[in-house]
Amino acid sequence: MTVKPEIQAAVAVATGSPLGVQLITVLILLGAGLAYFRFLGGKSQNSPVKAGK
Repeated sequence: MTVKPEIQAAVAVATGSPLGVQLITVLILLGAGLAYFRFLGGKSQNSPVKAGK
């Protein structure tokens, strides 16, 4: 299983940190994931699928 460097960095920052810092890190990652998938969902809905010949 490969882990993205951004996730590794976030885990490294959150490990050993106070609970508040860990919660903020989780919220930032969830927000980034939500924004990413919303962008992909909006992009895929607007582009028509081409039929193969």
